[in-house]
Amino acid sequence: MAKVNLEKFKSNAKSALSKKETHGIFKEQREKIETIPLNALENGIVIRLFERDLGALEKSIETVGQLEPIVVRRRGERYEVLNGNRRVEVAKALGFADIAAEVVDVDEQDALFLPYLLNAPESFDLIEIALYLQRLKQEHGIDDDTIAEKSGLKVADYKELFFDNSKGDPLTSFNEHFEALLKRYFRIIRDELDIEKGGVRLKIKVDKRAADDKTKAEVYRFIYKLSQM
Repeated sequence: MAKVNLEKFKSNAKSALSKKETHGIFKEQREKIETIPLNALENGIVIRLFERDLGALEKSIETVGQLEPIVVRRRGERYEVLNGNRRVEVAKALGFADIAAEVVDVDEQDALFLPYLLNAPESFDLIEIALYLQRLKQEHGIDDDTIAEKSGLKVADYKELFFDNSKGDPLTSFNEHFEALLKRYFRIIRDELDIEKGGVRLKIKVDKRAADDKTKAEVYRFIYKLSQM
């Protein structure tokens, strides 16, 4: 089991590793892929919060099998999943007993960054990244410089999106936070956002009674991106 050097992934902090690289991300370990019982796995830090359609992945694994191993590290008698939570979910749904995995030797701090580095940044939602950075800082005590060095992410770019998630429901907490944030930057008259940017005026009517939290979050993300232009 080779020791992982995070320096190898610095250049990939802003773009996903290619399929060739992810299928055996550590080429010296290709012959060391292990078969691990699903009941021996536990989640590491999870960035994805929102539902993704697993139908295509489930059909692929059911038809041609698991094409890429998940990535894990040993924790005593168990294994922490660093990449591949969706494949694990599908394997369980299909009734598999075990799964192919690359077991890597990485320390506890670096393990917090691999779930981000082994995926395309654009595959993550704005809210997911904000909460991920917030957890790195508040739950794991990682400072801004270390986060930037190891992931390429600048905390300052997301800090205003940090929110209280003590209720355990990211969408609801985000909406409560973001509504206040919007009111700070934009005029809101009778639930209508009045946005002016570069001479262009945009009015958006938000019917909070008709929209669920996910829909409101999508609207707020769009508005936030407009505010950054």
